[in-house]
Amino acid sequence: MSDVALTGGLAADGTPEPIALPPLRDDLELLEGPRSFDGAPTWTIHDPVRNRYFRLGHAAFQLLSRWPLGEGRRAIAHVNANTTLQVGEGELERLLRFLEHNDLIADSSPSAARAFAERRARQRQHWSAWLLKNYLFVRIPLVRPDRLLGRLLPFARPFFGRGFLLASLLAATLGLALAVRQWDAFVHTFLHFLTWEGALYYAVALFFAKVLHELGHAFAAKMNGCRVPTMGVAFLVLWPVLYTDVTDAWRLSSRRERLRIGAAGMGSELILAAWATLAWSFLPDGPLRSACFLLATVTWVLTLVINLNPFLRFDGYYLLSDWLGVQNLQERGFALGRWRLREALFGLGLPKPEQLGRALERRLIVYAYATWIWRFFLFLAIALLVYHLFFKLLGLFLMVVELAWFIGRPLWNEAKVWWELRRHMRPTLNLAITLLLLAGLVAVLAVPWQTSVRAPALIEARQAMVVFPPGSARLEAVLVTEGEAVPAGAPLYRLSNPQLAQDLRLAELRLASLQHEILRRSVSRTGTAEVGVLEGRLAETLADLRGLRAQAARLDIAAPTAGILTDVPRHLRPGRWLSGDAALGRIVDPAGLRITAYVTAERLARLSPDSEATVYPDDPLRAPIHARVVEIEAVDVSSLDDPWLSADHGGPIAVQRDARDRPVPLEPVYRVHLRADSAAGAPDQKLMGVARIEGEAESLLARAWRTAASVIVRESGF
Repeated sequence: MSDVALTGGLAADGTPEPIALPPLRDDLELLEGPRSFDGAPTWTIHDPVRNRYFRLGHAAFQLLSRWPLGEGRRAIAHVNANTTLQVGEGELERLLRFLEHNDLIADSSPSAARAFAERRARQRQHWSAWLLKNYLFVRIPLVRPDRLLGRLLPFARPFFGRGFLLASLLAATLGLALAVRQWDAFVHTFLHFLTWEGALYYAVALFFAKVLHELGHAFAAKMNGCRVPTMGVAFLVLWPVLYTDVTDAWRLSSRRERLRIGAAGMGSELILAAWATLAWSFLPDGPLRSACFLLATVTWVLTLVINLNPFLRFDGYYLLSDWLGVQNLQERGFALGRWRLREALFGLGLPKPEQLGRALERRLIVYAYATWIWRFFLFLAIALLVYHLFFKLLGLFLMVVELAWFIGRPLWNEAKVWWELRRHMRPTLNLAITLLLLAGLVAVLAVPWQTSVRAPALIEARQAMVVFPPGSARLEAVLVTEGEAVPAGAPLYRLSNPQLAQDLRLAELRLASLQHEILRRSVSRTGTAEVGVLEGRLAETLADLRGLRAQAARLDIAAPTAGILTDVPRHLRPGRWLSGDAALGRIVDPAGLRITAYVTAERLARLSPDSEATVYPDDPLRAPIHARVVEIEAVDVSSLDDPWLSADHGGPIAVQRDARDRPVPLEPVYRVHLRADSAAGAPDQKLMGVARIEGEAESLLARAWRTAASVIVRESGF
């Protein structure tokens, strides 16, 4: 049958030509289906060659039941005369196209063969297109388990009984209650497995849970009289997942039975989690208790987070589809969502894709919009994942392909539909609002209205000196208080060192002894020859004594410059021992102010010396500081000198640690030095803030392009 004209034309005498009904394939099965969302009966066509099922509505079934009449208009008239339905040639045309498109017609004529070949040629994909579409999901059947499942079904049937389900519910309640009472131990066990060895154990537990999940689907299908032709593994973004082919559930006319099959996998995992959680609470520490913990956590989390997710074609999606009674939930929801979006934007007045109840229509539209949002972030995450899974050049290529194919292509296709619908557009309020919003969006994105550059800034005193002890010493007294203004040379701390005092006392004793010995020998006739040696030792002792006295003098720490004492450690108490690298505070000059901003490379070109800036300190009690750019460093920062600027210390700059544990910025940043216009007081300690520097105007689009280009160049390694 060809695609040319499916409805009859007019004969030479003006009478309508007959519409020949093509023969259907003899091997097709017609089965009773479940009730639709509006309560109407449905039927199912089974194609045994491809093991595919097709759902028919009431009107299509009534037309097919008159197929032996051989002529389309007679079938239509018979349906209208003998049923409450009123069908027309449009319904027959859609049915004929449906049968032809799905190869359900047994037509061996040359024209039908040519049409079949043309249709297959249009559907055939180039290998590159197939690879781009399917590299994220590949399904590999491994076993044909139907016969083995039939033998094992008597052993599995008790686990689907009401008694076992009630016992499992009780086990889940008791196990969760006991786990909450031991929550600290439960969390500690989880942290214990956050290792590579623990990840291997989790993988084994996940495999066991997923095998049980698929067996749950398989046995539930067998209990309802369905075949399970294959079980195997599918690779989702190169991650292996098991699957079970329960397509035969389409034979079932009971929605409850279909829901039971769809929920059996998650039910099996939740039952496993319930008993494992309960066993964990009673078992002693050891391998068996650890195994129960692994099974409990992996099944609770994955079942509730992934399998119940209705936005992916996992169990949650099919359960929602069967619960709503809407087959092809995503396709029909997307069609309604696109129609509602076009009507809201343009007010076209086009008919709905299908007529549903108002409540169901709203549910499908909300579901469609939620799925689009979910898919956007999911495909974005997958794009980043495939980028990191491969070497840079291939990863970058796959990331761009992922974004273009799964995000860009649907948007482009919808834009093409909007362009084709322009001839249906009429002046309406919706269209006027849309055009105004579009113009505003273009203005916001394309007009270079952004003149300022925002950058993290560090505000500190221009002159600040850190006070250190001269070495290991004991604190005897703190002579000033934190925040006190001190002049240069003012005493700050008094320290002592018993070892130094002892060395000093011994040196003084050696000096006195040498002086006495020299005096004694100088008046002796026999000792004058040794006086020179003693005088050399005396000089050495005097040098040692001067050094020890200098060290002792440094134990009285004075202010190196005038300023305010800040950052005094809280643990400073008389009697504490201090190490030589322990800072005792800082002397800050409040009259000078130093401001350093850190600007990324793509924004640096917009700045120039003498640009105005406003710095907003993180301290809400400090007023904004008006400043100007005085210097832009030409070399980017190799590592951050101030640790609180780095993201791993809560700062604004993303870093990674090098071999020497220095914070190295992930992207190039440059120091921009600012000078305050007014005599703003310096903070007592370093203070973070945000500098808003006026620069060359730039649009959001130009900024996004520059950022993307710099990221691509940097990450590709060019």
